[in-house]
Amino acid sequence: MKHNELLGLGIASEHHDNAIVLRVNGAVDLATASDLAHHIEQAVTAAPAAVIVDLSGVSFLASVGMSVLIAARRKACCSTSLVVVASGPTTGRPMHLVGLDAAIPIFTDIDSALESVGSSLRKSATGASGSSESGAGCPECETGTSTADVHTA
Repeated sequence: MKHNELLGLGIASEHHDNAIVLRVNGAVDLATASDLAHHIEQAVTAAPAAVIVDLSGVSFLASVGMSVLIAARRKACCSTSLVVVASGPTTGRPMHLVGLDAAIPIFTDIDSALESVGSSLRKSATGASGSSESGAGCPECETGTSTADVHTA
């Protein structure tokens, strides 16, 4: 577990089958966004089938935090499914208001996210989702940026 007492952000990484769950606690703002970006980038680089960013413990979510999630979605693109757990007025509401749910699947609890990721993985294993090559010919993958680049102004 990585916990930065000074900045008030804690991030724990857990493995569930072929998915990595990042449990985030504290405030995600300009001071902590780079830490979140770093952890997401590490998780995506490990090449799991899915990365679940659990924002249930987040007390404040600034727009820069949402930008990190968008960049992470672009980075993960076709090789890794990226989903978010967010609910309530602190995380879920602002993400829905800005339309982030159109780009990233958002769930209200970790069990729903794990179930969705698990069913997606089963469909992929049976060949129901097309090409198995990561990012082959995908225009989004070709324009992916580092999540670390988003929070710098």
